[in-house]
Amino acid sequence: MNQDTFGGYLKACRVKQELAIQTVAEKTKIAIHCLKAIEENAHDRLPPQAYVKSFIRTYADAVGANADVAAELYLSDLQRRENAEQHKLRRREKLWAVRQSMVAAGVILGIVFLLRYTDFFMAAAPLPNTAPPERMTPSETPASGAEAAADRTSAAKPQATLKLQVNAVEQTWLKVIVDGQNARSYDLKPGDRLELEGTHGFNLMIGNATGLQIFLNERPVKIFGSSGQVVSLKIP
Repeated sequence: MNQDTFGGYLKACRVKQELAIQTVAEKTKIAIHCLKAIEENAHDRLPPQAYVKSFIRTYADAVGANADVAAELYLSDLQRRENAEQHKLRRREKLWAVRQSMVAAGVILGIVFLLRYTDFFMAAAPLPNTAPPERMTPSETPASGAEAAADRTSAAKPQATLKLQVNAVEQTWLKVIVDGQNARSYDLKPGDRLELEGTHGFNLMIGNATGLQIFLNERPVKIFGSSGQVVSLKIP
């Protein structure tokens, strides 16, 4: 068990105290899936940073750990992840620049080749065929305009759009992943409203189960949970 991470440190303290994770969830009022995400250092399954620091301190107090140490390990892990992401972005930018240079060089070489050998190809080209075109038989007649239009319509048929409407009735935070893309976080107050669109689906983490009303394509989505409970939804 790696105690150099915030999750490993807290889990080690919990195991040392012989506490089940269900017991910690009951003492802290934090959902089990959030506690597991903390122990696994799974940032993508955790709520926004401000809430995570509060959860970590509450967890530490419940298992007899040092809350300051746990919070510092969490911030250090965030910094490591940010540095790794920046390094990855810089590497991608360098690869992109090299690729663009190679493409530009290929285009220039292609132009030079065409300019150099155009005369040769033109001289070697056969004379155009002046024979009259063959007449089409009925079986070779092109498709009618209506059939061609139907084919184009079928090929260009767009994917159905999923429209998600979120209405806040109580204060809560919300974390949303649309079509498996990057997560977005929101702090919502009563009366706030969000409208999101996707093609495949939505993954939601809600800080207060009774804080939101959700509609998918104008149809209500049921949210199970009590006031203040953190819940996760996958829609549809």
